[in-house]
Amino acid sequence: MEITAKNPPINIDTYISNARGKRNMDASSEKASTNVIKEDTVVLSQKGREIQEAKNLLDSVPDIREEKVVRIKKQIENGTYQVDGEKIAIKMIKESLINELV
Repeated sequence: MEITAKNPPINIDTYISNARGKRNMDASSEKASTNVIKEDTVVLSQKGREIQEAKNLLDSVPDIREEKVVRIKKQIENGTYQVDGEKIAIKMIKESLINELV
């Protein structure tokens, strides 16, 4: 098997000198612009805005659903609260699988 170089050799010295020149230009421009105040700005994409809006909506929903807590407390006090172990197991497996995928 024969390997031939069809591309011309890369002159690494050119890249090094360009990088040094760029660094020197950056340093001199920083010295010249010491009185300039720089501001950072953030521009969100449409998807980013949608995510932010969804987060804001989720933040407005309470963490505890009081009406459900009251209903379950009454069922426990009356002795009518029942737990379906199969449903709980299925939900646990689903959540575990989802966590594995994420």
